[in-house]
Amino acid sequence: MKLFILAVLIAYLGVTESQNCTTTCRPGVEFLCGKTLRNGRMIYCTYRNPCEMDLHACRKREEWTKHLTGRCPRDSDECRL
Repeated sequence: MKLFILAVLIAYLGVTESQNCTTTCRPGVEFLCGKTLRNGRMIYCTYRNPCEMDLHACRKREEWTKHLTGRCPRDSDECRL
């Protein structure tokens, strides 16, 4: 029983920490074009690396995925915000 409680506590702390969006990304450039669906519209934004895209997704509470390697052909207007 104690082991079960400990496992639940560790899982809870892991989820809480992951929702704080405090990851520090390593410097480095491997541009990628990420995409997400927002209000029924597909949004495309260029990120310096996958970590920066994941950090942005965490902060916006959105699911971003890699669309293509390199810069997006055209970033959506929402990327400037």
